[in-house]
Parts: sequence; C-alpha cells; structure tokens
Amino acid sequence: MKMIRSALAMATLSLLAGCANLQGQPQDQGPDLAQMLSNQTDTLTAALEQQCQGYADHTQAVAALTEQVAQLQQRVDTLNTRPQPPKVECPRVDPTSPIGDKMVLGEVERVFVQETGMAFDARVDTGAESSSIDAQNITLFERDGKQWVRFEVPNRDNAESQPKTVEARVIRTAQIKKGVVDDTQERPVILARLKLGDYVAETELNLNDRSHLDYPLLLGRKFFKDIAVVDVSRTHLQGSAKTKGNQ
Repeated sequence: MKMIRSALAMATLSLLAGCANLQGQPQDQGPDLAQMLSNQTDTLTAALEQQCQGYADHTQAVAALTEQVAQLQQRVDTLNTRPQPPKVECPRVDPTSPIGDKMVLGEVERVFVQETGMAFDARVDTGAESSSIDAQNITLFERDGKQWVRFEVPNRDNAESQPKTVEARVIRTAQIKKGVVDDTQERPVILARLKLGDYVAETELNLNDRSHLDYPLLLGRKFFKDIAVVDVSRTHLQGSAKTKGNQ
C-alpha cells in the first residue's frame, strides 16, 4: 500500500507541475498540452502498474515462505512425537568369570611354585614372552653329565625366614636384551611347575636377580597364552594377595 500511495503522489505532483507550466502560455498551444498530459498519464500508469506487480510478487514470495515454514514445523512436530527406542544397557560382567573357555587374570596374581614350595605375588606381563623368578647366589654345576643350577629364593612374605635353596636342571640359557643398547645377559632357564588358581602347568623360568623389583615372580605370555586374558585394571582375580607392590 505504501508503494501505491507513493505512485499516486508522484502522479499528483507531475500534474501540478504541468499545470504550473501552462500559466502564461498562449491559448493556441492546447493540442500540445493535451499530448503532454497524455504522455505523463501513460508514464504514471506504467509506473503504477510496475509498483503493483512488484507488490504482488512480494506477496506471493511471503506466502510461499510461510507455507515452507509450516511444512517444516509439521515435520518437527512429527519427529517430537515419534516414540524413542528403549535404552539398552550392557549386563554387568563378573571379572573373575571365564570368557568362553579362557580365565581372566589381573595384573597381579598369587602363584605357587612347586620347586620352591612357596607362593608369590606375580606380575602378569603381556609384554614379556618368558617368565622369571627372583634368584640369588646362582651357581652352575654338572650332575650326571647334565648342567644343573643351585640358587636361593628369598621369602618376601616373611623377612625373618631363611631363603629357600633350590637345585634344578638347566634346560637352556636365555639371551636377554638389556635396555636400548645391544647389551645382552645370559640367564639359566629351568622348568618349573606353577599353580595359578585351579590352573596347573609347567613353564620355563629364567633365573634373575629381582630384588630391586616389587614382585619376585614375573609371568610371561608363554605361561598363559591361549588359556587366559588379562585385565590390567584389576589384581588378584584368581587368588588372595599376600604381599604388596606397585609395579
């Protein structure tokens, strides 16, 4: 409506200007005046029609946008009323229960070593291939043409007790790499019988001074490969703790 009023105002001003120009003009210029007024009328009519067409186009665009907004709101309302799927919660799992046919081990477990007659807190290390036990005063000797080893195992559960002296046949010598440099250490390896929970098996133990480490026994992958998985966030899932350690 503002555009139509503007066009009418322009037409009125033009007509007034034309009349003002007629003052003082000779009367014999009547035909020219009529032609001029006719031309101005045509011009104003065309401008008015253009303004009206623009207003109509604008109205149609607003109506189309309003319809799109209504359709979008209808879709939103449909989504809000759609029933939500039920929340699925995973069941709690007992960390000590078997996974398939495999038992679950914690990062630290209580292990009995038959050759020593003692149980130890052992660190379960998935990064180590073989197992190792704390051995002091290691002495190699021959018996019946075979190489044997004599060593002492401290009892960390009872600091006042004497170390246990063990003799066992050496089945091989392990080459253990130390640090990042090409420095290797030879360690005698014996075959020992270990009991972890209800699981009993023979495994290789290399003899090493572990007095500076928290755990006297280290279990490598060879011992629990294919029979157990390790949950490093838990400890003593297969037995009770007797000693304490941080690593």
